[in-house]
Amino acid sequence: MAKMKVGNRYVSKILILSILLCTLIAPFTTTAEEGPGTDSRSVHGYVWPMVTEEAIPGLSQQHAITVELRESHATPAAPGLSTAAILADLDGTGEFTIGDVPFGDYVLCIERPGYLARYMNITISDADPDVVELEPPESANTENGVFMLLYGDCDGNGTIDDDDIAMTIGLWNVSANDPNYDPACDLDGNGRIDNSDALLLMLDYGKTSGDYAGASDFEITPTTGILNSTVKLSLSQGYEYRVPIIAKGIETFAGKAVTVTYDQTALNLKTIAEQKYGEYTSTGTIPGTGITVTSASPGNITFTFDATIPQGGTWSGIITVIKFEALKNGSATVYVE
Repeated sequence: MAKMKVGNRYVSKILILSILLCTLIAPFTTTAEEGPGTDSRSVHGYVWPMVTEEAIPGLSQQHAITVELRESHATPAAPGLSTAAILADLDGTGEFTIGDVPFGDYVLCIERPGYLARYMNITISDADPDVVELEPPESANTENGVFMLLYGDCDGNGTIDDDDIAMTIGLWNVSANDPNYDPACDLDGNGRIDNSDALLLMLDYGKTSGDYAGASDFEITPTTGILNSTVKLSLSQGYEYRVPIIAKGIETFAGKAVTVTYDQTALNLKTIAEQKYGEYTSTGTIPGTGITVTSASPGNITFTFDATIPQGGTWSGIITVIKFEALKNGSATVYVE
């Protein structure tokens, strides 16, 4: 290697070039104390609950928790501002990180199928550290800075109510290897929709996304009318299946009729009002229910409902529960109009 003499010592030309380069670069180097020197930050936080064990391969992906930074709670996130939480602890706590978040105001949105979506306003600015730790306000839905999610919003409309119960009942005993399986009704993520999921749903029954701490600014518009227009059933021959007929926000039932159609080769009608003792399958008034069946033929039921609604008020609830018996294996769809 060529050398040059400096004083009484010989130093490699490469070493001197290295020193010169460091001298030129040093004035432009940003130290940690001076901040990241960019117009973006990373955000980090924790959520609960996640699936910790898979009943079948890929089940945890169907129950993934998605975290987004949105312009508003009702709009999708821009590219790069969405991520899936990863399991951080065997107790079901998940962890998320979103990098390169430009400065600005956002709505943090946390979603998992079957759970109430959680929203919170956040602001990212140049005053923040490189990694912004996101934590919910202290409340009953917070534990050690973890965003806790509420069970039971199966239809994802922001409210846990009777139509979520109806969805769960409609998929009763359906397992994860069934094509009709819906992870939004398998709240415990064990691969089967059953009693344990119904119990979890009832824990948070009546709550909305607006009940989370920090979410008071977000208004959830409730669904109204006769619900469950299509109910898909996965059938096992000889088993019984129940289809609740639900109303929300009805101002009057006068002049309204409900028609239920089904495949008579797959389903046998057991009763139009399971909540009433006896098998009601023909026309007439069903005592104590407010239901009058105007027509009942194989594959088709039409009935009216009478409920006292105070002037200016509305009525919500389960009108009736129709029970069927499966005549064969496979699937069937019940239509409510």
